[in-house]
Amino acid sequence: MKEFFKRRLTMAVLLLAAAPALVWWAFFMPCGTQLRLTDRTSGTVIAQWPAAAGDKLSLEIEHSFEHIPWYEFYTVTDDLHFNLDAIAVAGYGAGIPAEMDVPTRIEDGLVWMEDINSDFPTLHWITSNRFMKTFTLNGAEIFDFRSLPDASRVQAEIIMTRGYLFRG
Repeated sequence: MKEFFKRRLTMAVLLLAAAPALVWWAFFMPCGTQLRLTDRTSGTVIAQWPAAAGDKLSLEIEHSFEHIPWYEFYTVTDDLHFNLDAIAVAGYGAGIPAEMDVPTRIEDGLVWMEDINSDFPTLHWITSNRFMKTFTLNGAEIFDFRSLPDASRVQAEIIMTRGYLFRG
């Protein structure tokens, strides 16, 4: 009987010693990063996807009443920001830069401004359900902004997810 209690006490001590590590693993251990779209007005998460440093993002919009195609290309940085790599547009004027101090070329009717290297910790938009189109991650379309109500206030950010217990 004494041996039985000794084993139980040993098990209880081991469980108590392991509990902090288990709690850390379940709730606090960094377990990945996500690209998260949030409604800035309500704080509601609109959608999120696994994303990591080096991933490529692009945004397609239509600019002005002339319906000028506009594309923005980003890379997720090591510090989980967005680096604006390039912009491709089919025209100039009405808010479209005519000249930037970056390499510029014309291809397939688009003016490409490259090597921009502007860092954004988060991206903010007021969407248009007519003119703001798709968001891609590594070449795959992940979101269509036209699915949101017009003039939605949206934020994109890369967040660290924590805890393996409730990963979805």
